[in-house]
Amino acid sequence: MRRILRYFFAFAITAATALSVSSESAFAGKPKGKEKEPQKKTLRVLYWNIQNGMWAGQGDNYQKFVDWINSKNPDVCIFCEAAQIYYTGTADHMPNEERYLPAHWDELCARWGHQYHKVTPRRPSTSTPFGLGNYPQCITSRYPIDSITVLKGNRKADTVLVNYGGWYQIHVNGAEKPLNIVTMHLKNGKAGYAVPADKKKQSEERYEGELHRVKELKYLMDHTIRKSEDPAGELWIMAGDYNSYSPLDNHKYRWNKASLGFTTQTYMLSESPYFDLVAESFPETFMPSCGGLRIDYFYVSKAMLNACTDVYPMRDSYTTREHSGVSKFYIPSDHYPIIADFKISKLK
Repeated sequence: MRRILRYFFAFAITAATALSVSSESAFAGKPKGKEKEPQKKTLRVLYWNIQNGMWAGQGDNYQKFVDWINSKNPDVCIFCEAAQIYYTGTADHMPNEERYLPAHWDELCARWGHQYHKVTPRRPSTSTPFGLGNYPQCITSRYPIDSITVLKGNRKADTVLVNYGGWYQIHVNGAEKPLNIVTMHLKNGKAGYAVPADKKKQSEERYEGELHRVKELKYLMDHTIRKSEDPAGELWIMAGDYNSYSPLDNHKYRWNKASLGFTTQTYMLSESPYFDLVAESFPETFMPSCGGLRIDYFYVSKAMLNACTDVYPMRDSYTTREHSGVSKFYIPSDHYPIIADFKISKLK
């Protein structure tokens, strides 16, 4: 049975350990050749919205960020807001050609030992100074990644994905099946998509933003896990910034149970084959992901839920946010990371 952790264990998390192998040859006098990499027992997945492409890390060439990731030793990382936007210490927009990220994720992730990475494209946008959306997602991995689909939505059907999503497969050593990862960053706010300023208040009152996020989720699932003949038995993760609130957290929010503010997550909980990994691991315990809110979710299929051994909503000396004094930017990010461990022998 999966071990349910108490919250304070998140502050004491240590890097996952791997089995050691002898460096001596099994046969005297036979050339050793290349040593075989030891088989890991645990798959560790890190999710984090790193606000504005880790804006707070630009000043030290991301060294504190890299050091922290190395200390956690993840096998796979999922990042939201994977592009630089502003100059260091300012809210001044940086031209696309000057941005280190997303163009150089290969260099950055190599610093924590990940050879593979994928970044979702940035959607064309008329609302940003340089013509492209600012919130792509990136996955990095020590295992090979296959890019399956870039999820762009369907404008003709009024299903705009405000930020393109991605569906990837990762081939984990020792796992019998590929790991499917779906990433997204849903629209924020109560108002609907592209609502004129003079109609925004009425749109907010009707919670049209919630309805738009449901459309986004339906599109994402219709083009990923709903294509599967065995969604419960396959290995799926759907992690990202959902910009929405869960009725499972209402013991904290104390809203009317029928509040339309729960529409997006009610749809996710009732109409998808996924399980909210943090809520499953910490029932009746509020685990915020962004200040005093929980808007980031780490959803998994039944097979992944059964393989999970630990979940760590990470708030430690590095990740606990501090306001930067600039705009709404925090150090190191306005969001907190989530780490989950899965027993590789159960990934089948």
